[in-house]
Amino acid sequence: MAGRVVSSSDSSQRGNGKQTSDRAGAHGSVAKRTPRETSGVARSGAGDKGARSSRSVASAASGSAASRSSTSVSRSYGAGSGAGGRSKDGDFVDARTMKPRKSVSERLDSPDFGGPGLFARPKVVNFPERLKERRQAHRREMAVRIAIVVAVIAAVVALIWGLLFSPLLRLHTDQITVGGTNTWVSASEVADIAYAQQGKSLLLVDTDGMEEKISDLPGVTSAKAVKRYPHGLDVTVKAEIPAAVLQVSESDYTAVDREGRVLNAVNASVKGIPVIEVKDAKKSLDNKAVKQALQVLGSLDESMRQKITKVEAKTQDSITTTLDDGYTIIWGNSSQMKLKKAVVDTLLSKPEQLEGAKTINVAAPDKATIK
Repeated sequence: MAGRVVSSSDSSQRGNGKQTSDRAGAHGSVAKRTPRETSGVARSGAGDKGARSSRSVASAASGSAASRSSTSVSRSYGAGSGAGGRSKDGDFVDARTMKPRKSVSERLDSPDFGGPGLFARPKVVNFPERLKERRQAHRREMAVRIAIVVAVIAAVVALIWGLLFSPLLRLHTDQITVGGTNTWVSASEVADIAYAQQGKSLLLVDTDGMEEKISDLPGVTSAKAVKRYPHGLDVTVKAEIPAAVLQVSESDYTAVDREGRVLNAVNASVKGIPVIEVKDAKKSLDNKAVKQALQVLGSLDESMRQKITKVEAKTQDSITTTLDDGYTIIWGNSSQMKLKKAVVDTLLSKPEQLEGAKTINVAAPDKATIK
């Protein structure tokens, strides 16, 4: 390839192009040349024209980039000018002349944002004063709680004292009544048990324990104690007549109930009460035959008991009674008494079935015999 002499005009043109490129790079827009453009300038004469064209294009590009950079800078400064107004594209803005923006508090209170009072600012209180205030509030709260607790305890104590220890519900002896007793069950003995509760509040009177003690009295089959507020008590007993009278002699009688307990009666009549002849009344109460006789006699109806004129208890399985109409009934022991009484009542209600027999043996009730 033929060489080419570069003239001074070309050198000056290239120098001018280089200066233009440097000025464009100072504004942040440096035109880059491709290797192909560079090699084209050195290789051929035809590349001279191409190099000049490239330099022209580069210069135009550099000028355009500088213009855009200046415009963007001007817009940036113009936007921050605030009340100073917008600057035109390309104008230089001095930052020292820009007005400062409003503070956060001013912006919050401005009409555009919402006006004064939108956000309440907390009051800054001195720490010792705040601590003193909190301590005072805590003391007041504790004082109120203590007052409430004391008031509740006082109310409970007053209520307990009024119900349990004051005269408000105290049992009076003149308002204790006793009913259901007879000559064999002393009303004074029942009343003595009830009087032991006098002076107590009715809430503390043990009616269950009282009923149990009264039921243990001879001749009492049941007892019921009912509180009558505010000061009374009603006691009702169910008394029975003796199941039998233990006769030692013509003048020595001891009345006992079906449980073998001695009934304390004064000048009580023994008429209509079955009599068991024994040698010693106290010792006979431990005799099994006498105990079985008392159980049998105690389970009989009152109508039949009044007809009995004699009771024999030789052994515990040979209890025998004699009626005033001449019939003799062998009961055996006290087992199955309901069935035995039903058989006897049926036979005595229809004497023709006996065919003149005077003895009825129901020791084995399902196989009763007569003779």
